[in-house]
Amino acid sequence: MKTVLATAADARYGYQLVNLLGSVRANSDVFDEVLAFDLGLDPRQRRLLADVPGTTISTVPPFVPHWRQGRTWKTWIWTHTNADLLFWLDAGTTVLRSLADALDQVRDRGYFVVSQGHPIGDSIPSDYYALYDFPRELAGRDSIAAGILAFDVHSIFYERVIVRTHEDAIAGLSTGFSADELPGRNAGLDLADAPPVRDCRHFRWDQTILNLRFYLGVTDPVVADLDEYAGWQSSHEHPRQVIWSHRRTGDLPYLSRAPSSPAGRALGLLARMQWWRKRHERWFARATYELKARRILRRS
Repeated sequence: MKTVLATAADARYGYQLVNLLGSVRANSDVFDEVLAFDLGLDPRQRRLLADVPGTTISTVPPFVPHWRQGRTWKTWIWTHTNADLLFWLDAGTTVLRSLADALDQVRDRGYFVVSQGHPIGDSIPSDYYALYDFPRELAGRDSIAAGILAFDVHSIFYERVIVRTHEDAIAGLSTGFSADELPGRNAGLDLADAPPVRDCRHFRWDQTILNLRFYLGVTDPVVADLDEYAGWQSSHEHPRQVIWSHRRTGDLPYLSRAPSSPAGRALGLLARMQWWRKRHERWFARATYELKARRILRRS
């Protein structure tokens, strides 16, 4: 059974991508193949990625006009990767411990999913209940993450959930934004001239349709613990935490360790230092200390 880890990023998450691959090599080197999709990396990120041992770099073709929006590209990867067992990780994650137990769960039941810690109803547009014939009493179920997911491509789960999620994405059902989030999120890969406005609190693109298909297609679903497999506040939220889902807030400790060549490691170290400064730039700004001084003077 060929076991593949897949991930992807554009330039916004390029360094997170390299950091993730470094963490996998260091802490969970259990895959037959590691596949990274370049969605628009800058030249330095691409150079770092090419220097990560055992990583195959690929791209996603423009298979539909909206392939970039709504994470439609991700569902294509899920259904077009040559694997028997596929483990998907978003680029903004770091693997802290072995993923072997999660892989064993896939072999046992055909899938592995992780809780997001909030109800799926928050991300379901009102018209999707009728469109999917989705029972409203299921709206209180735990949302599962589309960024940490594994499955057997020969399983019923794959046919009922993954394939149908991809079909929905092709139909454009993962595109659009909640009204309040449209101004800030209509950017990058998701940028669209006239995106659909979805009438729910937090429309979540591929994750919204994945959850609909998951709860329609899986009887007695098993969902892994959020803190153990997707802790987001720190890398110490659970005594056996396996994955840190930091997105763009982590310090990327594996960025300088992932490349194999001395030049690549030096480049990774430089990128990590620049990333650290960017995350802490407020401490290098004069205005930060002027504001602090004014507050102290007002109290005195």
